Amino acid sequence: MTGAPSGDTAAVIDLAAALDRVMGDRAMFLRLLARFAGDYRDLIARLQTAIDADDAVLAQRIAHTLKGAAGMIEALPLRRLALETELALKTDGVAPIALIDALDCALARVLVEVDALLVAQDAPALSAVSSTAASLASPALPVDARDLEQLRAMLDIGDGRAPELVALLRPRLLVTLGTERMAVLETAVRRFDFEHALLVLVHAGAAAAPDFNA
Repeated sequence: MTGAPSGDTAAVIDLAAALDRVMGDRAMFLRLLARFAGDYRDLIARLQTAIDADDAVLAQRIAHTLKGAAGMIEALPLRRLALETELALKTDGVAPIALIDALDCALARVLVEVDALLVAQDAPALSAVSSTAASLASPALPVDARDLEQLRAMLDIGDGRAPELVALLRPRLLVTLGTERMAVLETAVRRFDFEHALLVLVHAGAAAAPDFNA
């Protein structure tokens, strides 16, 4: 899985780059893999349903979230195909069957790799949230401004540790954002749609508007 990816010879998952993205935290990387396996195993079926229903907006959103998730785990061939699919849907409102088939095959290859990594690393333990870390967040108080700024910065650069910070700050974020916005934030972060997560914070008045063109 290692090595510099380039074109069709790219590794299914570039493990070295993925670990570098999470600052060498292998346990965190494995938790990202577990989320990916849980959230994207049925993606092609959902994408095809949206396409069959002529819902190009939904189909584009599905491809967009897969693009972000694949990038987070450094599955670059899959990310490239997800980007091509997203652009085709945005431009033409439909994606060629051959492109969807290629996306399906690439996703299947990534899931095989992900499953192998999780089995090797005792996957059930990966989803456990540290009770010590969770206890640091008080449910009675809103989130601290410094913690909010750290979360905003991590989301802004696509830092793979952002989901862990959201989990850690959940009780305080719930006070700050309210139940509805918190649910939207968690869904966006779970899907690695960090741009949407940032906008949730902005609309709640909890962060400055991000500059996506910077």
